[in-house]
Amino acid sequence: MESMQIEFWHWLIFGFLLMALEVFAPAMVVMWFGFGAIIAGGALWLLPSLAFGWQIIIFGLVSLVSVFGWRKSRFFREENVTSYTPDLNNRLHSHIGKEYTLTEAIINGRGSMRVGDTAWRVRGADLPAGTRVRVTGVDGVIFMVEKA
Repeated sequence: MESMQIEFWHWLIFGFLLMALEVFAPAMVVMWFGFGAIIAGGALWLLPSLAFGWQIIIFGLVSLVSVFGWRKSRFFREENVTSYTPDLNNRLHSHIGKEYTLTEAIINGRGSMRVGDTAWRVRGADLPAGTRVRVTGVDGVIFMVEKA
């Protein structure tokens, strides 16, 4: 029985398949392993007698260096992402600056108010029920308020 020889185009196909799989994977990791496979295929094309062990080492090193290089690059950093709606996924922040009426007096710094059809816990200076308050901040799911 003859052993199967890995050809450079095997690595290329494997690399392009991994890059195509990136469409279904989050976080841009699979793509870099595809890049490693393509580089390993290129190395095998340039050096046809390259041992399989060296091919695996090239694939692994290039893949890992690519992944970590991408993660550490300035393009991946979150501060480079700009948004016109930074509070889109934290809707409570959209209430900052708005005014509501207390439905329950604030006693010892805690009370509640109604926003739409929902009662929300509030924290602030002691105030009687019915007082108009302005939302100044959010702490978890509790609104920070002050007298309007």
